[in-house]
Amino acid sequence: MFKRIQQHAKGDLFIFLLFAFLALWMHHFSHSAILSYSLKPVEVFLHEGSHALATLLTGNHLQSLHLAWREGHVISAVSGRIGQIIIAFSGYAGASLWGLLIYATSINASKGIKVVLIAFSAFFFLYIDSLTTGLILSFVIGVFVVSWYLGKAGSYFLRFLGIFVMLNSIYSPTYLWSYDQTGDHVSLSKLTFLPSFVFILIWLGIGLYCFKLAYNITLKKQQQ
Repeated sequence: MFKRIQQHAKGDLFIFLLFAFLALWMHHFSHSAILSYSLKPVEVFLHEGSHALATLLTGNHLQSLHLAWREGHVISAVSGRIGQIIIAFSGYAGASLWGLLIYATSINASKGIKVVLIAFSAFFFLYIDSLTTGLILSFVIGVFVVSWYLGKAGSYFLRFLGIFVMLNSIYSPTYLWSYDQTGDHVSLSKLTFLPSFVFILIWLGIGLYCFKLAYNITLKKQQQ
């Protein structure tokens, strides 16, 4: 079906808008918890995985990764203010960038991103803290593996997943307005002495910019 739509003059743009509407509906308008949270573990993993990756890339020690269906955290031993800032900042920003990467590469070279996503997810089995985390991480990997075996349909699924993650990364930081004691924004405020709302706005800006880039990529693809 999507292949036939794509053959029309504005097929790619229509698919982009359709997937964006569907993702928004799943986030905000569906009364079914199954629909609302069916892909939430993927976004949670990409958020926490970004924290974990930043921990390793800054030369710090990652102790464990914890995942629940709707939330998670990493435990690490971090030294140095700069490293702490990078790690705390990377969660929401990283999820937005992962969403953009998934969407962009699913249009042009989805096989490569499937390999990257599966390998990236499997790597963190080295750091799981419980059976529950292992099961949820297995679910995330299963989502990526299924997209591999679905072929062209899997590429369209990854397009949707990328949009889903980007939109989630836009509205998730807005929940932080209600929290002034804990959260990445509070940690960053203590580390930088800037108001915590500054980081919420930055994350919102990154999410919106990534979504705009995805839209531009869609237009460019459509003009080819």
